[in-house]
Amino acid sequence: ALNKLFIGDTNRAIGETEMNQASSRSHCIFTISLEARRVGSDSVIKSKLNLVDLAGSERVHKTNSSGQTLKEAKFINVSLFFLEMVIV
Repeated sequence: ALNKLFIGDTNRAIGETEMNQASSRSHCIFTISLEARRVGSDSVIKSKLNLVDLAGSERVHKTNSSGQTLKEAKFINVSLFFLEMVIV
């Protein structure tokens, strides 16, 4: 599982802005599912852990984004807006 986490980390999209040299340009969800069974028992205990890394919201006027970085900033902000609507 840790190897998969490292693979995801090395493949995530990052870009440089004036405020952050390694700005995350994507969201990432890493889910760990566990099942436990006692020896001699038919019962199963299931657990799920979600680790979430969201791209940060972009303040375009502070980052002076343009071109592809500006397009990404718009998509990041829209996706965070709709995620907030689902959570709240």
